[in-house]
Amino acid sequence: MEKNLGFLEEIDDLRKVWPKEASDFTPWLAANIGRLSKAVGIDIDIEETESAVGDFNVDIFAVDADTGRKIVIENQLEATDHDHLGKLITYASGKAAELVIWIVKKAREEHRAAIEWLNSHTTEDIGFILCEVKLYHIGDSDIAPAFVVIEQPNDWAKGMKQAKSDGQKKKLPRITDMLEWGVVKAGDALICKHSDKEVTLLENGHVKTDKGEMSMLAWLKDVTGWPSVHTYKFAIHKETGKTLSELRKEYMQENLEEE
Repeated sequence: MEKNLGFLEEIDDLRKVWPKEASDFTPWLAANIGRLSKAVGIDIDIEETESAVGDFNVDIFAVDADTGRKIVIENQLEATDHDHLGKLITYASGKAAELVIWIVKKAREEHRAAIEWLNSHTTEDIGFILCEVKLYHIGDSDIAPAFVVIEQPNDWAKGMKQAKSDGQKKKLPRITDMLEWGVVKAGDALICKHSDKEVTLLENGHVKTDKGEMSMLAWLKDVTGWPSVHTYKFAIHKETGKTLSELRKEYMQENLEEE
């Protein structure tokens, strides 16, 4: 049977969909952060949009949900320029960020080279990702966005998520590590900050809810109604009354951070 095939067409003017970066694109990205997470290979949890850095604001301040590393995201619906490159450095410094993501319409060659140079001449704990955002449609179909990574550190995503058993101080354990070490155990009750509804922690790091098994992140998003939540700061271990962030910090201070 012969099928009708359409042709993928790129929409050159991003502002036809997102007229303004701050009021249109940034809110859309915050609500669809999973798309960017998939493109860069990192589970991004948003902390704040239009987050203050002195007299300036970074578009999105976030963390890696697996490691707690700080991330700043700067959006530019035009070709890269020197002004935004300078802002990236300012924001990264002000937020003590370990990953900087620059989302642009088009990456100029000189700025691609600058990001490559930064990745080659900074420590392995700091990374810069340059990413283009594209819009496509097929005929009269709906418009589909896509993220294309132009430049990133070698093995960055792998390094961000590697096992923490080597005791590196800046890399935080995940819930599966906490279960393995006995910091928490399967069957423990968890509640979400600002809510008293309980769920049960499972041995795989997910939780059992009245809607069935869910990841902790999915459960917290469902409870809060937010597009993104910092898992370890909002999940509370009912027995101790402490957040998972507090529990793992205590464990690391007692065990992993001893020289």
